[in-house]
Amino acid sequence: MFLENLKTIALQVLILYLIAGIGFVTDKVGIFKQADGKRLIDLLFNVILPIAIIHTFMTMEYTEEHVRGIFVAFLCAFATHLFGMIVSKLTFRKRSLKERGIYHYATVLSNAAFLALPLAKSVIGNEGIFYCSVYVAVFNIIAFTWGISEISGKEAKIDFKKLILNPGSISVIVGLPLFFLNLDIPYFIEYPMEVVGNCNSPLAMIVFGTFFANANFKNLFVKKELYFVSLLRLIVIPICMLGLFRLCGVKGDLLTAMIISSSAPVATNTAMYAAKYDNDTALGSELAAQSSVLSVITMPVIVALAAVV
Repeated sequence: MFLENLKTIALQVLILYLIAGIGFVTDKVGIFKQADGKRLIDLLFNVILPIAIIHTFMTMEYTEEHVRGIFVAFLCAFATHLFGMIVSKLTFRKRSLKERGIYHYATVLSNAAFLALPLAKSVIGNEGIFYCSVYVAVFNIIAFTWGISEISGKEAKIDFKKLILNPGSISVIVGLPLFFLNLDIPYFIEYPMEVVGNCNSPLAMIVFGTFFANANFKNLFVKKELYFVSLLRLIVIPICMLGLFRLCGVKGDLLTAMIISSSAPVATNTAMYAAKYDNDTALGSELAAQSSVLSVITMPVIVALAAVV
């Protein structure tokens, strides 16, 4: 069973990275550059991803299992980030405040929106987006509070407006009532949302590929710090959470969705936040790129393990 799941998940990961290869090639030949990808991220994050999440919530069957799953997913997502924050605080203590902060940010925050969501949809289907959307909402809460504080090197003032009025949070806030009300959405509204939402996975991976194309591959495999962060992000945190979740009785598609989210590589916005808060943008890119390369091996193994335990 493990080998069958490993083969299935590895194939899905391979497919996603082949799509990312389109972005890599188009960047290299000058058709679609990283700068274009950054502009497309705004469309993805602000429009396409929220539509995909809202569509999933409003079309998901209302059942007792799904209602319970939402609350369990919130708890699992917060537990994963909290555990990562505790682990990260034990690392890089001798580094400068800002350098330490970018390592901590990379350790805790995964590429949940642009890699975990597409993979969850490929492996689980709509239930994968359903549960991973909750993880993305929690990701936004952590990123806009603890994350900014770490990567900026100073205590961040919590902007409750940004905390709530961001696309990830809004999509869940809008989607939850639609799920609970179990409304019969007209076809002329539901189908366009489905079509637009289906664009999320391929476009996200193509943009992902443009970041690969601009990574400094020489640095990716010589810096021991990058390996250490990848070890924590890709193996230690997801394995520990897998054990904790199983002890707490979490299983099935919900468990798989949470492990996909927690085992995803370093968030791509690590470099973007580093640039915004005058931190090391190159280091942020290297952390995201190296962990993304290594995740081709680690994610299939860990997600396949989650499917059989």
